[in-house]
Amino acid sequence: MSIDTTSYYESLLASSTTVSTAATSSTSLTSDDFITLLCAELEHQDPTEPVDNTQMVDQMTQYSQLEQLTDMNDKMDALTDSIASLGAVSGLDYIGKQVEAEGYAVSKDGDDVSTLYLTLDEDAAELAVNIYDSNGTIVDTQTFTDIGSGTVSFTWDGTDYDGDEVNGGVYYAVAKAYDADGDKLGCTSTTTGTVTGVSTTDDGVVLTLEDGRTVNLADVTYATQ
Repeated sequence: MSIDTTSYYESLLASSTTVSTAATSSTSLTSDDFITLLCAELEHQDPTEPVDNTQMVDQMTQYSQLEQLTDMNDKMDALTDSIASLGAVSGLDYIGKQVEAEGYAVSKDGDDVSTLYLTLDEDAAELAVNIYDSNGTIVDTQTFTDIGSGTVSFTWDGTDYDGDEVNGGVYYAVAKAYDADGDKLGCTSTTTGTVTGVSTTDDGVVLTLEDGRTVNLADVTYATQ
């Protein structure tokens, strides 16, 4: 009696996929799955109609490619981990140093509010700085007029729209500059602080400043020697 090896192969594949999904929530075949399927096909083939040589070569080629891809993925994961570790180690060099980095976080501790530095590409007719809390809610807006190009310092007074003092914590100052025609101008913000901690996140190596703010190591533009 002839056995339809193609149907059996598809049935076994479906069964293997179902078991794999239940165990690991994944439908991806591993190299072990591939070997299991290949052996099952050879075991149940019709002796009078063996598997075609070309088909066998194709399957072995696929297995070889699967092994190579698996090995490549493992090496890429290892390389990524190594790069992250090296980044964290390099971040340790910044502990205790004063750094300047691109960012817009400001910290309020009692009456003390950290200073933000704003750099304008051109003279601005108006400069508006919106202050957001950690929930993304605007708590205050500071507006200035006739600001020359270059870098200026900005220190928020720590109060909301009603003039009431807000709670201590980290806030975010987003600045927007406009010319006399109302067109938006380039404006970047930088912050400074002393590094007290280093951590590795999905966004890269992050430096923690003494007042609780954080900056990405990649955004650091200057550090004391």
